Amino acid sequence: MKPLASIIIPVYNKAAYIRETLDSALVQSYTNFEIVLVNDGSTDGSLSILQEYADRFPAIVRLINSENRGVSAATNLGIQAASGDYIQFLDADDLMSSDKIERQIQLLSGKGSATIATCEWVNFKDDIHHYRRVLCGVFRDFDSGLDLLLRFWNHQEMMAISSYLTHRDLIQKAGPWDESLTINQDGEFFCRILLKAKEVLFEPKGMVYYRKPGQDNVSQQKSEKAARSLLDSVKSYEKSVLEVEDSIRVRLALKKVYQKYVYDIFPNYRGLLIEARSRMGALGVKENTYIGGPKFQFMSRFLGFENALRLKRFIG
Repeated sequence: MKPLASIIIPVYNKAAYIRETLDSALVQSYTNFEIVLVNDGSTDGSLSILQEYADRFPAIVRLINSENRGVSAATNLGIQAASGDYIQFLDADDLMSSDKIERQIQLLSGKGSATIATCEWVNFKDDIHHYRRVLCGVFRDFDSGLDLLLRFWNHQEMMAISSYLTHRDLIQKAGPWDESLTINQDGEFFCRILLKAKEVLFEPKGMVYYRKPGQDNVSQQKSEKAARSLLDSVKSYEKSVLEVEDSIRVRLALKKVYQKYVYDIFPNYRGLLIEARSRMGALGVKENTYIGGPKFQFMSRFLGFENALRLKRFIG
């Protein structure tokens, strides 16, 4: 028997995109899959679209209707309802190539549940035929999930969550999504997943299409609540990773994560900046570390990180 793959899609006010997302899931060449839709209290007509698909494909699509509690709570509901051996998370406005799941399951065949699969993700706005590739060093195999995490943190790279295919056992070991977070919930969750993963295998032909966020999403990410949540997620990184390996290479990478946090919110939210700097100092890393683009790194080498931040702010 082929393993069952569960595609979990939390949905909140994505009526403009959810049909396209569902269609990309339904045309997967891998045939043993289910789709678990979780409506997170949408108010824009998304629910009627989800109900339409549940009615059209009752053997494949399961719909859960919930009050609005946020993406983490909705995703946790989806995990609880899913029956699959493998879990495919899919954002409600992102798309997958039709061979994505099949190729990754082939790649994972014969591997234990602690092996996780990834694939390339690309940016698009409206048309997937006009996508932009992202030059990332994460598009390869890694000997461990920790090695992939350190690549993320040292080079400010990321993996779209839809790129992963994860065994249910790995998710059960890592624990649920943190429902207290309002931003970077996926990064914090997959930090814990990767710390349990013994191997990361990259599938080079399947693809995920990551839709660029709209301006409303970007503005919401700049609020003080979002900044607090982001810092809480970084603190969770620190706690989780140091329990697995407390080493110079890990602390150097964590210092860069805190630097990137300060870089992103400076000069706002003074209390959060003080807390982030304090935690960065407590890591005990004496070596200079540099983040940001080439110009900012150049300024940091000559002026120091904090002075480079001030200059960047001054010149806009």
